[in-house]
Amino acid sequence: MGPPVKVVAAFLASFGVGYFGYFFVDAPALNWLASLTKPALTPSDGTYAVLWLMAYGAMATALAIAWTKEPRPSHLEGWVRFFFVQLLFNACFLMFFFGLHAVLIAFITLLFLGFMVLSLAVTATEIDRRSAYLMGAHFLWIVFNGYLTINIWLLN
Repeated sequence: MGPPVKVVAAFLASFGVGYFGYFFVDAPALNWLASLTKPALTPSDGTYAVLWLMAYGAMATALAIAWTKEPRPSHLEGWVRFFFVQLLFNACFLMFFFGLHAVLIAFITLLFLGFMVLSLAVTATEIDRRSAYLMGAHFLWIVFNGYLTINIWLLN
């Protein structure tokens, strides 16, 4: 696979997860979410959606940068595989939280996701620091979502 195909695949995979998650954010899910007591610092629905899009963009860019890096670091293939595993956990969070309303399971999923994203950020420093910074930003977003999720569980 050439670099242009890898860049397109990185964006399609990352935003594809978001698109998959969008299927769980329907009118009943939004009504359920509106009925919950939410913690301080909870962004508006529109702001939350924009922040998720930015997170998917950061992830996609991190993958595109790392995947097309020359010369190829020895652990790049493992890093890319692990990246796709964390995408699966991103999708699971959306499904558990919005689709199944399983807030505690969604939080536990975020714990695993946070570990994976932090691991990707740390190991990306050996590939390209830009990917590390982008994954680090995504890690902070996961931490913020963890704060929101655990507090929604505790308050409801």
